[in-house]
Amino acid sequence: MSRRRDAGFSLVEMLVSLAILAMVSLMVLSGVGTGRRVWETLDARAAEGEGVSSAQGLLRARLERAFPSTRFDASTPYADFSGEEKTVEFLAPADEAHGPDALRRYTLGLTPAGELVLRSASDLAADPQHPAVQSVVLLRGVRNLELGYFGPTLVDSAPRWRGLWDSQPTPPELVRIRLAFAPGDRRVWPDLIVHPAATIDSGCVLNAATGRCGGRA
Repeated sequence: MSRRRDAGFSLVEMLVSLAILAMVSLMVLSGVGTGRRVWETLDARAAEGEGVSSAQGLLRARLERAFPSTRFDASTPYADFSGEEKTVEFLAPADEAHGPDALRRYTLGLTPAGELVLRSASDLAADPQHPAVQSVVLLRGVRNLELGYFGPTLVDSAPRWRGLWDSQPTPPELVRIRLAFAPGDRRVWPDLIVHPAATIDSGCVLNAATGRCGGRA
């Protein structure tokens, strides 16, 4: 008659089971860590994309509403819009925090530290020599800024892209903003091309004292 095996596990079986359990736990923890790193990477890229999207949205909102104020302080009237390859200055309504229909003078440029900055000041400031300037850093880590302006000019009637727009009868038909980030930066900036909604200030009445439209600074 064969002897019955005692109930329970032997020491060898317990060691083998513990080894298998340790391997399974290690695989699970490794998978969790990898998944967490993947999600952290995706979250970081999403945040980077949201930063670019927010900057483009704000610039589009301001440039689309660029106000075509006419100036008469030169022999030929010209639009109050000045654009160069690295900076652009224009008038546009402010957000609701500055009051209804308030106009501000905006300047977009790149600092030596690589910050894309949009500065603004009230166009109706009490002290034009020392207006209250507000600065918004749209993006950091920008290596290069290139601005372009599309449309005909006084000396060249062919509509084309230009690196300078100054002392023209109207604002440009299109404004293009190109950015390049520092090497290794994964952010992508698609060319931002904006069409200012208004190009002619048909309601302008010359104020001889200021050389600008009546009721405007």
